[in-house]
Amino acid sequence: MTMRHVWMLAATLAGGILTPGQIGAQETDSARTDSVSRARARADSAAKADSIALMRELEKGVAASPSGGSGTPRGQVPATGSTNPRLLPDLSVVGDLMYDLSPKGSTQADGSRLGVREVEVALQAVVDPYFRGDVFLGFSDLEKVSIEQAFLTATALPWHLEARLGRQLLPFGKQNTTHRHDLHTFEYPWVIQRFLGAEGGKGTGASLSKIFSPFGFYQEVIVTVNDRIAEPVEGLVPDTPTNKSLGGLGYTARLRNYLDITQNANLEIAASAATSQVAQPVTATAEFNAVNARQTLVGVDVTYRWRPLQQGLYRSFILQGEYLRQINEPSPDLPPGSVTYLGPSRGYNGGYLFARYQVGRRTFIGARGDMVQDPAADGSTLAAGSGYWEFFPSEFSKLVAGMERVSPQGQSAYTRIILQATFALGPHKPHPF
Repeated sequence: MTMRHVWMLAATLAGGILTPGQIGAQETDSARTDSVSRARARADSAAKADSIALMRELEKGVAASPSGGSGTPRGQVPATGSTNPRLLPDLSVVGDLMYDLSPKGSTQADGSRLGVREVEVALQAVVDPYFRGDVFLGFSDLEKVSIEQAFLTATALPWHLEARLGRQLLPFGKQNTTHRHDLHTFEYPWVIQRFLGAEGGKGTGASLSKIFSPFGFYQEVIVTVNDRIAEPVEGLVPDTPTNKSLGGLGYTARLRNYLDITQNANLEIAASAATSQVAQPVTATAEFNAVNARQTLVGVDVTYRWRPLQQGLYRSFILQGEYLRQINEPSPDLPPGSVTYLGPSRGYNGGYLFARYQVGRRTFIGARGDMVQDPAADGSTLAAGSGYWEFFPSEFSKLVAGMERVSPQGQSAYTRIILQATFALGPHKPHPF
């Protein structure tokens, strides 16, 4: 018999009120109380240990903060710490390599046979709860360093609106919104090169867009205002600045309509318009050699996509067509004096048709036909036909082989043979849909 039992028996004999059953109950209650007390003690001990560990972690975080902590000079970040106060943006690099094997010499702008057409560096990050920032810098031997795009995207606007401020690819037409190295061909269609520029049209200003579906299918409206639309021609000095008045700025609008035809196919139909003042040549004077004239672009584009649900990794098809028209002011206001207008005074048309079929998981074949009335050649027609083989070793690299036959009106036709290799380092944005 233990000492506890002795004391309990003595208490029973002294009081005469506890029966043997009550003695067992008393013993059980006491044991339960002791067990609960020990469990609480262990829990308190564990909680205390966790609190101490948490305090130590917090102390390490404070010591690593750039505002300064015990043992850490202000402005310096130790090698070890639980936070990254530098807020580094996503950094990616895209290389665009071109190999021109054309039989009559290089057809590249810089005249190289084997060269780096461009290296694009992208910096992208969330700025704060209201904006996201994207900067794309282009490096090339021909243009040295250029700002391809640099814009803020507002992420907290009401009514599901999206706004962008800065420089971006003009939302005009279908292919102009795609970077050149992301194309399924090695260059933009000829109509885009002749109407908007060899590297596509860019604008610096502001844009506002909204996606909605009032008719049971998705629609998107994008409107922009830019400092200008067309790149200024080197050497032209207008009599007054093109953007002197608000009417001289560049304005664009685009409406996209997206429809699901079946589970395997969809259709996109869009219309675009753009207008701005453009410097056009006149007979030179001592002060100027150009005047401002209104230039307007209108266009429609249609894209059909097919990708079967069961074979989507191995089979797909895209058929895309685009038509553009450039409308020039026939008789702009000329300054007083003997000045003759030398710029375009008529409209020009152009378009292309492109098809691309997937023959394997990583392999595609494509073809494109082009036609454009070249404004630089007084509207003479340029026709071209091209074929492409495209291979993706992974989502970070692409190989393209293409052959193109170009037939300018009134000139000898020539053949282009181009090999292209592109690669991406770091996180890269998804291709536009």
